[in-house]
Amino acid sequence: MKKAYYLIEVQGGIEPLTRGPFQDEHERDDRAKSIHKALRLDDSLFWADVDEAGGLIVGSYVAGFFWEDINSES
Repeated sequence: MKKAYYLIEVQGGIEPLTRGPFQDEHERDDRAKSIHKALRLDDSLFWADVDEAGGLIVGSYVAGFFWEDINSES
């Protein structure tokens, strides 16, 4: 099984949505930056990987990840 990359968006703190799979981390992270711009106060965004053995690994983006994008637009 090939490694797969996803995003988990949680709307309003209760409604999870899965986005993906993406071809690689770079594509997923670019999409995360785009989605992050439209998030509301109670929304959250997490990255998720499914490894070659089918194991699920989920994590959160650090705030600085999104600040880098904002600062580069200035």
